[in-house]
Amino acid sequence: MKFSRKLVCIMLCGLLALTACGKENGDNQSSSEEASSQISDNSETASGEASDESSESSETSESAEDPFVPVLRFAVASDTHIGVTGAKEAQRLEKLFKSAYKYAGDNEYYKTVDALIIVGDITDNGYADQFTVLKQVIEQNIKEETTLITVMGNHEFYGGGIPVYQEYMDTELNKDVVINGFHFIGISPSDGESYASSKTWLENALEAASEEDSNKPIFTFQHHHIQDTVYVASEWYTSSSAMLKSVYGNYSQVINFSGHSHGPVNNPTSIWQGDFTCLGTGTLSYFEMTKGMTYGTIPPNAANAAQYYIIEVDADNKVKILPYNILTDDFFKTPSNTDGEDEQLVYYIDTPSDSSTFRYTDCAANADIPYFGTEANITISDVTENTADIAFPQAFDGECIYSYEIVCTSDKGNSTYNYFSEYYFEPMPETMSFSLSGLKSEAEYTVSVYPVDCYGKKGEAITATFTTLKGEEIVYTSANPVTFLGTFTDFESLDELKLAAKTFAYGGSIDGDVFVGDWTSAGLNANSHAALEAGKGYNGSAALAVWSDDTANQGLYIFASNDNMNTQLYPDVTYLRVWVDFTGLDFRKANFGLVSADGGLFTTDESDGRDDLSFWYMAEGTDTWIEYKHGGDGCFGDAQSSSVKDFKGWMAFPVKDFTYRSGTGTVSEGSGVSFHYNKTVGIYMFWDYSDSGSYTGNKFYLDELQIVADYTAFENYNGN
Repeated sequence: MKFSRKLVCIMLCGLLALTACGKENGDNQSSSEEASSQISDNSETASGEASDESSESSETSESAEDPFVPVLRFAVASDTHIGVTGAKEAQRLEKLFKSAYKYAGDNEYYKTVDALIIVGDITDNGYADQFTVLKQVIEQNIKEETTLITVMGNHEFYGGGIPVYQEYMDTELNKDVVINGFHFIGISPSDGESYASSKTWLENALEAASEEDSNKPIFTFQHHHIQDTVYVASEWYTSSSAMLKSVYGNYSQVINFSGHSHGPVNNPTSIWQGDFTCLGTGTLSYFEMTKGMTYGTIPPNAANAAQYYIIEVDADNKVKILPYNILTDDFFKTPSNTDGEDEQLVYYIDTPSDSSTFRYTDCAANADIPYFGTEANITISDVTENTADIAFPQAFDGECIYSYEIVCTSDKGNSTYNYFSEYYFEPMPETMSFSLSGLKSEAEYTVSVYPVDCYGKKGEAITATFTTLKGEEIVYTSANPVTFLGTFTDFESLDELKLAAKTFAYGGSIDGDVFVGDWTSAGLNANSHAALEAGKGYNGSAALAVWSDDTANQGLYIFASNDNMNTQLYPDVTYLRVWVDFTGLDFRKANFGLVSADGGLFTTDESDGRDDLSFWYMAEGTDTWIEYKHGGDGCFGDAQSSSVKDFKGWMAFPVKDFTYRSGTGTVSEGSGVSFHYNKTVGIYMFWDYSDSGSYTGNKFYLDELQIVADYTAFENYNGN
């Protein structure tokens, strides 16, 4: 059942004829024009499937008496991340050129693309060969009419840095280019992040441009967002935000473009207006979003992201910004399933020099509350003792259905999940399906689904009930003598340590007690080491010593096999508890996880963007557990504001926070799915040494690896 679209921002700036924060004055319908032929994407569409049919680009209709006649047209992209020839990013950049030129050529009044601006992270790592690939794509597709303008992003500093950019791309780091009388002012970060050194240059360039004509828009761009402006700018921004906001704020005609975050351009909050205007420019590589989702900041199918803007200006300085979706070869539609199918998304800036005419300053205050249709319900399927699948129709909203908060309540505990609505894909899926994991067995759950819009407004829930199945009757038993219930291994039963040549998570079988090497493959690292050491563990027992002769990212796996007889089955898999000795060192980042019987790896590292993941520490000689938080990358360590330097004692981690790493094991799981088994064949640790110290070669120790129901309870195990 579909509802008519609600009008929002209707009183904004006294423009009573406007519809929701971006419609043309008096334009409540869109007329389709043949603006482009299909630019085929043989390998992908927005849903990741091949497309065989042509699509039309539609331009918002202007009245016949007063059509929009451009005097300037340019394209803006960001985060193209060009790496190797033939990669998807290079193919998408080629399609950007073709779609922009096709659109321009079909325009009745103005057929030129005057410029292409790429707003940083133009390459994946800033190496010379990547610039070579980038320039090949550009030279093979750009027309003489089009001026190319680029600035550096943080990724350009990963490899060659400023010297390579200047040799292969542009000798000027900051630039003021005039095209058709309009200024394009760009600045590059001096160190990959800061723009402080460009302040005086920027002030002078803006002043000169404004003195020429104070009514004309001034187009500015830098890679990083300005804090608390466009979508994701509350989390991804430059330390120079206050300076840039102050400088740009002196000129209401500034229209600023930034990237870095990979946020979708069809999110209504991708345009921000205060004293001036900001736009987030999306990506040609992969989506990354705000924190708070169960699967972290990178959603499923994130690589289906290829978008840019076409911007037009008329003789009266009115600006039209048209978001384009390369994967559908069409302009974006408004991101709400309450809209008509042909309603094109356009951002308008009517009078850039007059901030009182801005349309997007009060959209959050005027936004609708999202809601489900009257016939909406939740379908429950595939219920097991620890999991259940749910499906429900998309909710409705006047602006953008952003995400869903799913709350499961029972007398055995509550669980909350958060998932994006996938509004950034076209077509937007009509039904959402998710797998709930980490549930308790034989529990009656009430599941409530709340719709959330792009401004954080939450609507009323739809609900359903289900009961999880009775789980397998499991009694903890250990073939090895151990002290505590739930012990996976305490290393006491090992006379010597057999190092594995590969990791079960990335193919093959378990061929040893411990694998230590690359963290995302089965690759060994000759500088990585693990060994048994007597007297270094809990109460002076044996422990596993781990160290490296370099600072590379490490993957450590401790396996259960027929040879070592480490315990695999557990009645309640709620916490992983580990005795550690980190004396004399700290980690940049580290995290723990579990390996399922089919080799699936589940870790907190997959929950990027979450800042609500707790872990606990009880120092040796005390009886007090202290709560800490993983950082935004799902890790602890000094780079995550959760240093564990000199920790010695017990640490505990909720297993519900261990979520599936794509590409591991023989059975694929969904993004954000928690470890949901009673059987585990491995315990995992990612780590690398802290950059804030010289720790190379320093050993740390692990002992008493346990999987328990209550991390505060130490139950003795007598072997019965």
